[in-house]
Amino acid sequence: MANDILFLAEFTAGTPARSALELAAGAAELAIQSGGAAIGLAYGSGAADDAASLGAHGASRVIILGDDDRPAIAHAPAAVAAVRDAGALALLAPATPNGRDLAAVLVGSLHLPAFGPVRAARVVDGVLETEQATLQGSVVTTSRPVEGVATPSVVLVLANTFTPGEGGTGSADVSRAPIGTESAFGKVTVAESHPADAKVVNLEEATVIVAGGRGVGGEEGFGPLRDLAAALGGAVGASRAAADAGWIPYQLQIGQTGKVVKPSLYIGAGISGAIQHRVGMQTAEHVVAINRDPDAPIGEFADLFVVGDLFKIVPALTDEIRRRSGA
Repeated sequence: MANDILFLAEFTAGTPARSALELAAGAAELAIQSGGAAIGLAYGSGAADDAASLGAHGASRVIILGDDDRPAIAHAPAAVAAVRDAGALALLAPATPNGRDLAAVLVGSLHLPAFGPVRAARVVDGVLETEQATLQGSVVTTSRPVEGVATPSVVLVLANTFTPGEGGTGSADVSRAPIGTESAFGKVTVAESHPADAKVVNLEEATVIVAGGRGVGGEEGFGPLRDLAAALGGAVGASRAAADAGWIPYQLQIGQTGKVVKPSLYIGAGISGAIQHRVGMQTAEHVVAINRDPDAPIGEFADLFVVGDLFKIVPALTDEIRRRSGA
């Protein structure tokens, strides 16, 4: 239907990725506004085994693009066929490497409008609206598709833009996508792969992040931050200054040229809070800053600003958290 909302849902070993749960909730929210249904396009190993569970997160139906462990881009022919036949209002894609790959093929193959990565989306009077941060986060741009363009609009969605539903018991109807036309994308294979550190992989999905900047002084300065992150069950991040200095992998960089995160709690230690860093974490629900400089820019938007030596404050905080948790 023209007012349905599609979303990409990636699976690994029969388990939906967090992005799939977030987009299921977001698609359901937009579908209520548009008067349509939320429909998942599932792919990845074991997708068919647990696709129906997306119903508990808001999906009315799920279409299986493929349930093997081929690269995501290999499911592009099936995705093109499914989207072409659906005639929906919008398609939500996660702003991840796999999501971007599939979104790019859909845009190019079906000549669809594209938006993102966005920080918010809604349907107003039957028209899709998206919000995107521009000019290093100092301006929020609201966009709509031009009247008369093809649908659905493809929307790249940042992690944590939508919150997965909890405690749902629904079950989605499951079907298979039509067979797509012969395409080189369907022949893609993995030439080589390397396991990544779990904290690197999950940084954008972390609910707690402890980040360090130039003020940590060196690679060893991240030791206390890692201890605090472990005590909180969170991940470690960094500013560009720390990554440029070689103190921490670039995959952990947060900011304009790094990751965009939206944790429940963001602790910035030794980070000045320049606009380039702020654009990557400004949507965190709660921000705690620890810095020697009382005039550091991060103090202007932190919920709690602690002025002092991070090498005294962070270990003390870690010890207190462990004491209260009984660890």
